[in-house]
Amino acid sequence: MKPNSGEFRNNDKNRLFKKQNIMEEKLITIAMLPYSQAEILRTRLEAEGIECSLENVNLIQGAVATGVRVTIHEKDVKKAYPILDNLLGKEEKIMIEAENTVLVPIDFSNYSFKAALMAFEIARKLKSRMIFYHVVPQPDFFTIPYSDVVAFDSGLYEHMKEREEQANENFQAFLAKLTNYIGTKNWEQIESEHMIKMGYPEDDILYFTEKHPPRLIVMGIKGPSESHHDIMGSTTAGVIYKSKVPVLVIPEKAPLMNLASLKKVVYATNFDERDLISIEKLLWLLRPFDAKIYCLHISNIDQKEWTEARLGSMSNLLKKKYPDAQIECVMIQGTDILTDLENYIEDNDIDILSLTTHKRNMITRIFNPSIARKMVFHVKTPLLVFH
Repeated sequence: MKPNSGEFRNNDKNRLFKKQNIMEEKLITIAMLPYSQAEILRTRLEAEGIECSLENVNLIQGAVATGVRVTIHEKDVKKAYPILDNLLGKEEKIMIEAENTVLVPIDFSNYSFKAALMAFEIARKLKSRMIFYHVVPQPDFFTIPYSDVVAFDSGLYEHMKEREEQANENFQAFLAKLTNYIGTKNWEQIESEHMIKMGYPEDDILYFTEKHPPRLIVMGIKGPSESHHDIMGSTTAGVIYKSKVPVLVIPEKAPLMNLASLKKVVYATNFDERDLISIEKLLWLLRPFDAKIYCLHISNIDQKEWTEARLGSMSNLLKKKYPDAQIECVMIQGTDILTDLENYIEDNDIDILSLTTHKRNMITRIFNPSIARKMVFHVKTPLLVFH
């Protein structure tokens, strides 16, 4: 029986269609690895049903070729990357929603007490839970070079135990003083807990905020001394630079403020693309308070027209996006940002200064200190910093 010529044509079309689909499917390189690791990755991918091929394999020089390309179909990317991360030892970071808490790192000092009072007022307004967090500095351990023997001081354990007991006593005295100042009835209006941990203050505070992101971190900071007028507390500085959570810094000389009287907040803007995100977070935090936000920009005289145009555009955008919010955009002319900001704050009875800081490397921090770092010491006003 002679086959139908129409069937041949249909089969040819199907083969051509499949061939076109295969050609159209993109191949992408997801990693360049040493040959041994590339083979392991290929095995794991194929075990999950992901087609994979290796390129640039040079077996003439032995099975140690470097720069082997691992390629897969584009449609398999989402399934492949978790397998690759697992092979390379990368931890998958899961976005954690902020918890309804206010974190207060304390060291039992007077400025820490002032920060705790401010944090209590904020937590009561936001109906949040307070977490007091104290880190006892971890003593260093020393090992003998090129040996598995650890030189452990026999008295170190007793010393650590005494420090922990002392920290507990200080904590109880601190909470008793705080409760006595606030009043027992007021204190019972919010839920609170306290934590004591032995470790490294900056690292432990940041790790805690990653695992349990609070709505806000409130920290006190000692004012500058005559001999170290430019030195900021290393723990506070590290938290400001690295925390993804807003940080409210209470300077030692800041007056105790009743948040019922919080009326004016300045947000220092330089027309950064992230300013709108920070302003939105600021509005979210200030929602329970009847406060007005002033978006302030300090401009040079020769840039007046350009600055006015940008400020006008920003004002229109904010009014359109937040029609019910109390926001006003202001420009002042000057050349010294710190002095001009300080004068504006004093002349207009500003309650809180807010600004955005950026991730900075060590060299930049040394030779070009952040405005946030400088402002802590130039004003007596609480400073709210967004990263």
